[in-house]
Amino acid sequence: MKSLGGPLRAVIVGVPAVGVVVAAIAAANGGFRPAQQWYWVVVPLCFVGVVLAERFPVKIGPEQKVNLGALPCLVAVLLLPAGVGPATAALSVLAGNLMAGRTKPEAVFNAGNTLVAASLAALVTIHAPGEEPVGVIRAGFAVFLYLCVNLSLAVLPASLHSGQRYVVLLRQAAVATWPALLTLGACALSIAVLAVEAPIAAPLPLVVLPMIYRMNLAIEAQTRANEQITAVLAAQRRFLTDVSHQVATPLATIMTNLAILRRTQRAGAAGAAIEDSVAEAERMKRMLGRLRSLAHADEDVPLRRELIDLAELTADVVRAYTAQAATSGVGLVTEVESHARVNVDKDLMREAVANLVDNAVRVSPPGGCVTLRVEGAAISVVDGGPGIEQQRLPELFERFQRSDTGSGLGLAIARRVVERHGGKIRVKTERGAGTTFTIELPA
Repeated sequence: MKSLGGPLRAVIVGVPAVGVVVAAIAAANGGFRPAQQWYWVVVPLCFVGVVLAERFPVKIGPEQKVNLGALPCLVAVLLLPAGVGPATAALSVLAGNLMAGRTKPEAVFNAGNTLVAASLAALVTIHAPGEEPVGVIRAGFAVFLYLCVNLSLAVLPASLHSGQRYVVLLRQAAVATWPALLTLGACALSIAVLAVEAPIAAPLPLVVLPMIYRMNLAIEAQTRANEQITAVLAAQRRFLTDVSHQVATPLATIMTNLAILRRTQRAGAAGAAIEDSVAEAERMKRMLGRLRSLAHADEDVPLRRELIDLAELTADVVRAYTAQAATSGVGLVTEVESHARVNVDKDLMREAVANLVDNAVRVSPPGGCVTLRVEGAAISVVDGGPGIEQQRLPELFERFQRSDTGSGLGLAIARRVVERHGGKIRVKTERGAGTTFTIELPA
């Protein structure tokens, strides 16, 4: 307690103190005698239920756990007299927290939180389930009140400890847990009503527990699978980065030596072999560059966004690829139908457009033309190539889907970059009539 801050210490001490006062008021109004003698069995069942819930928390989502201890606490509040039910719930939470290894301040605060919520609920409904139909309505309101108060107080220490705004944390907690809390509240209310009207059928709502358990097992299996997939993808990214860096230096040496040989040997079979080697080395250099780009895109590093004009970006790409297009006998033009400034990472977006242009130039026949069309926040790359087979379209943007003219990385990089910017990339193709790739970005 000495290490706790003043406000946090005041909350940890004050909430249980308030709980004792409210519990005394509830006991004075509700007494200590249950409506039915067999209701006393709820006391040990509440202790056992809360302890089990604390020791074995259940997941209702990959990153979300829910404590089923609220169920026996609510049943105790609804069935036991106001002088016994809140105390039973609070002491059960205290015992469950301590047995689960929580610190004493945390256990005391959680027990006090439960005591406040349970005592307020007991004041709302005293033997309510037996008074039809108003009693059931009052019991339902008491359950809702318990859940709201319990959640509101539970967020206080987290807000004080982290310095985050209380309202923000409360809203986040409510959004994350309200389906589970309402389900537990409805189950507790059903048990209480059945205990009054048909005691033999009171345990029936508990049939949901095996279903929750099976769901928990499935979620844990999914979580483990997701962790394995994440580890594999991380290893793949490291592999791509390491390979591209390790090969870059020896490849640069090879290209330098080939350049020297190229100047000294220009004719004959040796000259042809050198030219072929230079072409393959250039192709490998481009592939390594794309491997680095793909690894960088997969890292999800923060985008260095800036406002750019898409017309200027496409003009830069055209200038960079004009020489390559001229060597292939392909024209390269731009059409700007309307200007737009978008907030993107300029280098990554230029890489995406450049990959589309590189593919278009390579597939276009001599004498053909590649057009970069800018219309608002969309860039289209239109080629006059042979088009793409329909059977290839579903996997067109998958990495390493190699074609006869490329490494199978350019389209994968383009899609990854566009998706990171919240955009979409579409393809329209017709055999013998060319292909159009369109990047659509948020305006």
